[in-house]
Amino acid sequence: MSTPVRGGQASSKKKGPFETKLVPPFEDYWTKERVSEGLKRQELIKGKVRINQRNYEEAFIDDPDFGRDYFIKGLQNRNRAFHDDVVVVQVLSRDQWIPIEEFKQLQMEPEMRLILPGEELTSNVVPDEIDGASVDFALKVTDDTASNVTCAADDTTISAADDAVLEVALKETLIDRLYSCTPIKKQSDTHEAEELEAASQKSDDVEKFIRTVKVVYIMEKQHSRACAGFLKAFDKAGGRALLSPKDAKVPRVVVPLKECPENYCQNPKEHQSTLFICKINDWPSESPFATGNLMRSLGEAGEIEPETESFLLDNDVDYSEFSADVLDCLPKDLPWAIPEDEKQKRGKGDFRKECVFSIDPATARDLDDALHVKSVADGIYEVGVHIADVSYFVKAGTSLDTIASSRATSVYLVQRVIPMLPRLLCEQLCSLNPDEERLTFSVVWTMSTKGEFISEWMGRSMIRSCAKLTYDHAQLMIEEPERDWQPGDLPNISGGFTAAGVSKCVNILNQLARTLKRQRQSKGTLQLNQPKLVFSLSKETGMPNGCSVYQHKESHSLIEEFMLMANMAVARKIYECFPEQALLRRHPPPKRESVNRLETKCRLLGIGLDGHSAEALQTSLNSYKCQSKEKEVSDMEKQTLLTFCLKVMELARYFCTGTVDEDVFLHYALNVPRYTHFTSPIRRYADLVVHRQLAAALGEGLPFTDNTEAVQAQAEICNKKKKSSKIVQELSTQLFFSLFLRECGPLKMKGMVQQILDKSFDVLVLDFGVIKRVYCDKLGIKDYKYEAGNIKQTPCINLIWEIGSVGEKHEQKQTLTVFSEVQVELSSAKDNPLQYEARILGPN
Repeated sequence: MSTPVRGGQASSKKKGPFETKLVPPFEDYWTKERVSEGLKRQELIKGKVRINQRNYEEAFIDDPDFGRDYFIKGLQNRNRAFHDDVVVVQVLSRDQWIPIEEFKQLQMEPEMRLILPGEELTSNVVPDEIDGASVDFALKVTDDTASNVTCAADDTTISAADDAVLEVALKETLIDRLYSCTPIKKQSDTHEAEELEAASQKSDDVEKFIRTVKVVYIMEKQHSRACAGFLKAFDKAGGRALLSPKDAKVPRVVVPLKECPENYCQNPKEHQSTLFICKINDWPSESPFATGNLMRSLGEAGEIEPETESFLLDNDVDYSEFSADVLDCLPKDLPWAIPEDEKQKRGKGDFRKECVFSIDPATARDLDDALHVKSVADGIYEVGVHIADVSYFVKAGTSLDTIASSRATSVYLVQRVIPMLPRLLCEQLCSLNPDEERLTFSVVWTMSTKGEFISEWMGRSMIRSCAKLTYDHAQLMIEEPERDWQPGDLPNISGGFTAAGVSKCVNILNQLARTLKRQRQSKGTLQLNQPKLVFSLSKETGMPNGCSVYQHKESHSLIEEFMLMANMAVARKIYECFPEQALLRRHPPPKRESVNRLETKCRLLGIGLDGHSAEALQTSLNSYKCQSKEKEVSDMEKQTLLTFCLKVMELARYFCTGTVDEDVFLHYALNVPRYTHFTSPIRRYADLVVHRQLAAALGEGLPFTDNTEAVQAQAEICNKKKKSSKIVQELSTQLFFSLFLRECGPLKMKGMVQQILDKSFDVLVLDFGVIKRVYCDKLGIKDYKYEAGNIKQTPCINLIWEIGSVGEKHEQKQTLTVFSEVQVELSSAKDNPLQYEARILGPN
């Protein structure tokens, strides 16, 4: 398929850009009544538009029955819909469907997730979840003795050392409990089950085609209609100028010439590198261009802040200052202290005298979570996960709640954070800072050293953290448990606790976390990690002066395990109480067709991969890892294989339980029946909603009155904003890596080919965890030849190098396939210092 020029099909007669007419013009949208009737009769389909970043005229929407995506071919069929808009489409006649074979070489951008050809990239699956119930009885220590504990369900006292009680309790591990699932019958179960069964009975004939559709109605304009771009042309007589957005998914925009700089017509070159913000207000039916207004200039392209602001704008990230109405919702009496009446309400959850501490990155300022552990009997421990109680400060329906629900997440750039909440909350009043009394929501378990479950308690609580540890501090404690800690080795430890005591708690928690992780992995979980770049920045200039791959340590796993357990436990509880309104998070399994292609691809590479389940896939990956002969090469091969697996994965998403059948609640990677996000309410609005649901479920907050539609609408906002945040973070990382290469490059290092295309190939550079496309026509080689793959072999590309000095040159062929090791040079792009490029060095 050819790649069209952005702007669509124009009439054949050559004209200036402003005279271009769309032939044929866009169709008129259907009426609301006609659309409503079509949806009721299931003649129309509702979905969200995803535009191909590399081909403006290709777009897709999900199949609501979880089948292969629908394809929107051409600008007319997209009918002025923007990326992320919720639209209603009509399926075109079968003679306009496209055979699957025509899509085999189509290359998708990260967000496309087209079922064919399955070559799209996705972000981490499990790491993305980590930041991620019926309680029969809950044990809680009521005094400083280790022998007596109180049963919160009936207030009777039992002996924790009572063998008879423990023998009954220890039949089930905590992991067994969290992975168990008792179906709850919902009103919509029967109807949805019938729909799923019908969807599974599609004919083989249909499966041979990509179904094409056209947009007949835009239901929700979810795209902001704002963009950043450059002025490219002007029509002085007509008083118009043409803006070309940086985002290739956005159409070119005609803007009033009077809104351009005063001297633009006299000296357009002076402004050719200036970024402008444009607000799109219309898209005429006969034009390939939208119309809009210039809002302001961002500054010169190639500078950090204008570039950052442009991709924030393109991805609809609200980076404005909080309004006076929002700030007026914050506590006025500072310094703030927990009111006495609130302390009385939380008497059963008073952990202020426990050895509670946080473990976070060294630069963290919004501390969401803290832990405590103590012995309650021989081999029996109480473990508490304490999460900031943001819902106490952010009341539903307030201006503060409205802006938080709209932002939905904090956005972490390399150089700064765009917070979901005002800094007074996220860095002070809600943050679990050391030696300060803070309101929390806690999940507390009593368990054995073998991970055997005894009790669970949930409730609103209070803590006073005794220390703010970093992951490095905790790792030192794990590696040197008997270390004699000296003043200055650790941050200040308050509350009468000692470094030795905190170190002992860290090691107990780590042993429990190891046990829980081992038991959780035995349930068939899948972990697909990707390297993550981190930077050190100059305090004077803000420029990167160091760059490395983030090292995941055992101290990270310690926190991860208990956060996962808390998320799972809360998911059980809120779904039990709100089967139609619970806000959960699911990770759909990869499409079987995509997995089949992955297995075939790996088989041609000599790798036996079984992808019929998460457990089978993880077992295959573990088996492949054991084949290591040369460590460095094996690491690159392993990461390449992980990337193959990531490409076929679906994205995890928030959802309201009343909108889908219980059969699809499953979180594929974690292989757990119910999961949610509870542990990061300072930076994720979904967690805040879950806190409100949990408070209502426990009778410790206002009744939760949002209906299924309202919860699902908020879930969609959270999904969109989470995705936007991920894209922006990746763009920020690319920006600063380019700056790093500009200052320190070019850099030469080993790489490995991950994908072969007809004119280019992708290379992994493991030292920096980056994957970069290398274009053959920019290598300075004499020639290249692509050989397509078939059922017996994978694709390859032959590069013809000219080797030797002038007058004595000879040709040398280099054949590249997946897993070929190459020497890579990374350097700042010559035409744009805030981008970088890759090339490979010749065979000699």
